Amino acid sequence: MHSYRRGLCNLFFGIALLTSTRMESAQSDFVKGMTVSCQTSGWEWATPQMAHTLDELKSLGVNSVSIHPYAQIRNDGHVRFRVTDDNRQITVPLDWARERGLSVMLIPHIAYWGTKFLWRGEINFQTNEEWDRFFGDYEIWIVQMAQLAEAHGAGTFCIGLEFTNAQKFEQHWRKIIAAVRSVYHGKVTYGGNWDSFQEVKFWDALDYIGVLAYFPLTKSVDPTAREIAAAWEKKCAELEAFSKAHGGKRFLFVEIGYNQSARAAAEPWAFKTGGDNAVEIQRRCIEVALDLPAHCAVIAGMYWWKWFPDLPSHEEENYRLQTPEIKTMIAKHWR
Repeated sequence: MHSYRRGLCNLFFGIALLTSTRMESAQSDFVKGMTVSCQTSGWEWATPQMAHTLDELKSLGVNSVSIHPYAQIRNDGHVRFRVTDDNRQITVPLDWARERGLSVMLIPHIAYWGTKFLWRGEINFQTNEEWDRFFGDYEIWIVQMAQLAEAHGAGTFCIGLEFTNAQKFEQHWRKIIAAVRSVYHGKVTYGGNWDSFQEVKFWDALDYIGVLAYFPLTKSVDPTAREIAAAWEKKCAELEAFSKAHGGKRFLFVEIGYNQSARAAAEPWAFKTGGDNAVEIQRRCIEVALDLPAHCAVIAGMYWWKWFPDLPSHEEENYRLQTPEIKTMIAKHWR
């Protein structure tokens, strides 16, 4: 009987050790990412302030950064982009990051302001001619961005994000992915929105299931950290099931963030700030999410939205993380 119990204990210990080892392995290669944004068109990424920003982020434990160069969508489907000064605003920060031992995700964005579209998920056209125009222009631009990513050592490339309507054109995206892979040899992903990534049909052609992780967590007026953690536990179970159904492919949160808002846990995507306990609720949401790699091995990494080079700022900067309290929190989990 004693021998049986010893054997059973050894079995349980071995299982626990294996689970712990796998979890530690998952955490050791976890992408601890930060999106470095810009207040204008991106010239900020090639300034000395950007170099200082990269140094600060590394000191906090960040091991990867992302930047998001822009092209402009037009109402008729055309995608317009300019090459300014040999794209220094892209290539310089890529080189600086590599010199500091930081990996980079290049995640080109479509700018929609000044058009009939209120966000990228609304980009939609009525005719095949417009769709062909959009995908033709978009592929030219995105392949050019992939070539820059390859030439300057970006470890991950995101082919697009939030295209709730456009992502339904599976064959167009498979063609874009093939074109990108012909010039770029790092990891490739796409950013599906939190409420529509399940509809994407081309995850098999990508290295990560990319998602903008603005999942609603709880409708509680003043949610506790425990409530937020419980919501994430449920969400992680859903992500694990989705991953299993897609061959064990892991998730990459190409964006995650919480505004300083009383509604941060209920509507993480909302731009409105303020309300009762806004500061505390934001901090609780961030703290729980930073702890996710210890509990949800299916997540390969996350990029927080967002940080700015230390430049004179505009009045409104939603999702800004540059407060002493949040910096301390990041360092506690990631350094």
